[in-house]
Amino acid sequence: MKKQVLNFALSLGLLFPSLISSQEKRIQPCNTYAAMEEYFIKNPEAKVAYEKNQIKMQKEYEDLLEIKGQSKSAAVQYTIPVVFHILHLGGSENISDAVCINAINQINLDFSAGGSDFSSIFAPFQALYVNSDIKFMLAKKDPSGNCTTGINHIYSTKTDWDQSLTSNYTGITWSPTKYLNIIIVKQVVPQGTVTGGGIIVGYTYKPGTWGTGASQDAIVYRYDFLSNIDEIRSLSHEAGHWFNLAHTFGNTNNPGVSCGSLSGGDGVNDTPDTKGNFSSCPASSTNSAIVCTSNQNPYYQNVQNIMDYSSCPKNFTQGQSLKMQAALSSATSGRNNLWSAQNLISTDVNGTTPCKPTADFLSISNAYTVCSGGSLTMKDFSFNGTVSSYQWAANNSAIVISPNNSITSITFSNVGVTNVSLTVGNAQGSTTKVKTVTVLNGMAAINGSYFESFEDAGLPQDWLIINSPIATVTWEQTNTAAFDGAMSYYIDGQQAVANEVDILQMPMINVLNNQTDSLKFSYSYARGSNTNNDVLKIQVSTDCGGLWTNLATLSSSQLAAGSGGINPNPFFPSTTAEWKTYNISEHPFWPNYINSQSLLVRFNFQQGSAGVRNNFFIDAASFGAQDVGINQLTKSVNLSLFPNPSNSESYLKFTLSEPKSVKINVIDVLGKNMLPEINSDLSSGEQIITINKDNKLAKGIYFINLSINGTKMYKKLVLN
Repeated sequence: MKKQVLNFALSLGLLFPSLISSQEKRIQPCNTYAAMEEYFIKNPEAKVAYEKNQIKMQKEYEDLLEIKGQSKSAAVQYTIPVVFHILHLGGSENISDAVCINAINQINLDFSAGGSDFSSIFAPFQALYVNSDIKFMLAKKDPSGNCTTGINHIYSTKTDWDQSLTSNYTGITWSPTKYLNIIIVKQVVPQGTVTGGGIIVGYTYKPGTWGTGASQDAIVYRYDFLSNIDEIRSLSHEAGHWFNLAHTFGNTNNPGVSCGSLSGGDGVNDTPDTKGNFSSCPASSTNSAIVCTSNQNPYYQNVQNIMDYSSCPKNFTQGQSLKMQAALSSATSGRNNLWSAQNLISTDVNGTTPCKPTADFLSISNAYTVCSGGSLTMKDFSFNGTVSSYQWAANNSAIVISPNNSITSITFSNVGVTNVSLTVGNAQGSTTKVKTVTVLNGMAAINGSYFESFEDAGLPQDWLIINSPIATVTWEQTNTAAFDGAMSYYIDGQQAVANEVDILQMPMINVLNNQTDSLKFSYSYARGSNTNNDVLKIQVSTDCGGLWTNLATLSSSQLAAGSGGINPNPFFPSTTAEWKTYNISEHPFWPNYINSQSLLVRFNFQQGSAGVRNNFFIDAASFGAQDVGINQLTKSVNLSLFPNPSNSESYLKFTLSEPKSVKINVIDVLGKNMLPEINSDLSSGEQIITINKDNKLAKGIYFINLSINGTKMYKKLVLN
């Protein structure tokens, strides 16, 4: 379908009506144009450069077409060094080298017209299906000249691939002017305003989208679409894009909408104008219902073209092969260097020398924290060469059960950091991998009734804050809202980024000795919009944080109901009616944990990727049958502060029923201690403590925090 590929903007309107129904997970075979358009929206200058490159490359193709037509050139072998980067977390997404090798073999059959189903191709297009003289070979040397199998196995959370984060490629891909990089992932997570949805099989960027040598110039492909010929042909499809082929139905991800000539065409002389087919294989013969070009008689659509979305891909055309050869002869994106004699030497595609293995291992539970006396099972995940010997070791008196096997259990006796190492080797040499395991004592900090309302300055003792690497905000103490007392902790959702994770972790709890006690907390939240998808996960661990389990998951709509509702403005609860109390111990799975003497509980708040985000507050975390709020505690000791407001001294008055340890501090609205702390053992009876005795406090608002045997309460002081 010979039409210049200049009208890329036409595809934008076609990209929004996705193939994916909101009610079902359909397959999006290729997300290339959506990924490109998403990039161009953010970088319009890149789109201008891309279109200029396409004009140049189309001219190069037409020149090659003329030369070939006049038989002026000899056959050229275009050998392409390939490297697979398999991103995994130790699961089935860590596909074997054999799967990659089988995929390369099938792609070579597709590009050489050597497939076993050649005879079943519709006759007019069978005659056009020729050897493209493009051959794919695994690289045998990496960019530093080290021995490689061309298949890297990389432990990485990026295996849940966010295509909108173009920074994801950094540190993974090798120079695309020397290698075709194929990144294998567990899933491609749809992101952005244009991207497709559902199960995305793969995508890439056509030459000239990025600058020469950009790390993003690679193919991203889902691991579970390499099982059979038709699935592997989706990878051949992405390779076609990488060599500058368009879809037969034009510059869009959506077939069956309109004739490809209306969305830029594919710029190839011998592919018929077509609407394309999605997950079907209609007859290729004349059909008036799908005719796109009236002056072709007879009209045939190339349903079996690998650059279609049909369920029966089998062929390229001669014109497509020439267009890919033209791309490989072009300086655009450095494709002409891939098959140069010097590059084939530096990547050693013909090398046969085996490599020494690259050591790697994982805890099978993905846990690297354990209670003292506990055990973890470690499993070998080495790659890049056949392993003939294993040697596990650990310090800090840890006991390695099977030091010479590929999998071993290790018992960790001593508290602290333990180094675990694995050395693997073969006749070519050996390598070592070292990882650290944190061993905690597992002693509970909460052994009875407990109440925390965050009134003291700073994070309470034995609490912990953990933020994801992309976090732009964190849990903060605030006096702008509280369910009990004057302070709470919150996340500034409107300043956070999509998918950010912020964790607030409680001290370790001895539930075994307090099985009938309740574990509760109060929260307040508003959704910024009705499409927001924030989520709160209440997670528990019985092995000192080695392995976490989601006990309860509360969606943004569940959190907002009965609390702040939907509010696009920064949300701060003003009444207790906007707070909700959640009883964790009423969850149906709570009985699974009542025999634990070392239970950790944490609040994992993940910012949504859609809609408007807003603030989330936590207060009044309690454990025990006697859990009561600060207001009730204040009444029980007859706590009062007078005069208030004051312009000098004030007096804190309270009554003790028996001798107790008392701590008093004075903080400002920012949580900063303003006067020396009072820490005394007091006898029973009425107590009167002078506050601001020497008039050191400036005018303003302060909080007088009183702790009696660890039970906390407060009074607000106004100085004028």
